[in-house]
Amino acid sequence: MPKNTWVGDNLTDVKIKNRSLVLQLLKKKGPLSRIELARITGLTQPTITNIINELLASNLVQEIGTSDTKTGRKPILLTVNDRAFYIIAINFTRQGFSIALTDLGPNILFRRDSRYSILEDTDIALLELQKEFIHVLEYATQSLSLILGIGVSAPGPVDTESCTLLAHPTFLMHRSLDLRRYLREYDLPIFMMSNADAACLHETWCGNARDIQNMVYFMVGESVGAGVLIDGKIYQGKHRKAGEVGHTSINVFGPRCVCGNYGCLEMYCSTQKVVEKAREIGWFGGEPYFRSFLEKGEPLTFRHIVEGAQNNNKACLELLHQLGRYIGVGVVNLVNLYDPEAVVIGGEASLAREFIDRPIRQVIEERLLYREYLTPKLLYSQWGEDVTLLGAASLVLDHFMAGELGRF
Repeated sequence: MPKNTWVGDNLTDVKIKNRSLVLQLLKKKGPLSRIELARITGLTQPTITNIINELLASNLVQEIGTSDTKTGRKPILLTVNDRAFYIIAINFTRQGFSIALTDLGPNILFRRDSRYSILEDTDIALLELQKEFIHVLEYATQSLSLILGIGVSAPGPVDTESCTLLAHPTFLMHRSLDLRRYLREYDLPIFMMSNADAACLHETWCGNARDIQNMVYFMVGESVGAGVLIDGKIYQGKHRKAGEVGHTSINVFGPRCVCGNYGCLEMYCSTQKVVEKAREIGWFGGEPYFRSFLEKGEPLTFRHIVEGAQNNNKACLELLHQLGRYIGVGVVNLVNLYDPEAVVIGGEASLAREFIDRPIRQVIEERLLYREYLTPKLLYSQWGEDVTLLGAASLVLDHFMAGELGRF
């Protein structure tokens, strides 16, 4: 029998815990009535009434109408007021960074994007980051006191405790970088996670995993990694470096990866490798669709390959089918390792869902160890390329909802 994770406590010295419990419940399962909150949490009606009155008074919760019951008095429905507080989210990729102001949705209210890569030209990128940070603060001038903190997501590995981007052979010109030195002047708490973990966390708040306790978020984009949810918590391992599935070998005699390993999964199923293969086919195979971009000097992107497949281009369809097969291998390995209830495919590869889904499922049916006894849910992230930016915001949201920021 599944454990009820929404059980509260009526003791007076756990007021923050119970407020946190009610807020999390409204965020993930709302709108709900006071009666439903009492039933799910096990808290008494007077306790729920007191908590809701306090949250209404602080503008954290709002009433949004009544439930559609057929008999008796219609209960008033409650939900979290997403505009009660705001968050600054920063996401780094290999090509640049984005910085945004979000509400508690989190919904992006204002954003700035930069192509300066902190992984290639660190000093210039940091100056650009500070400039763009000021633009975000200027946009939020009337609400500065309501900003909860700064969430940062970045390609791994990262040191979440010190908010440091760690040196790594994948990023040859990148040195270990403590971001707090550049952001502490704003006197806001700063939190950091790897892109895959942040994306996984976002799914637990707003996506496919709100009701799932054990899940793997398989991020397939310019890099490949996984966020692992075990018993409702992000699993990061002893040294907070778990989830580097992209650097597990699927071919021990394969090409050498920049990490030093051979035949890494990322060498076969990152969207960057798909684009590189398309360029190769364009130049040396003479494929007209790919060659047209190259001859005009236009950048060929993964989106172009998806668009080509949507127009029944044979080369695009074959590339995406092959991508699906390799993603399927990664899914099988992750399911064999973690036995999750669901696997969520996210990152840029999710844009090709209609073309990769069938080959992924075929590989699962062929290779999963316990395929005769279990079939994990295969889901797709709905957030597209913004998932890691939203994940950075969800990181702050997670600390806030746990009552760790002293705001309720």
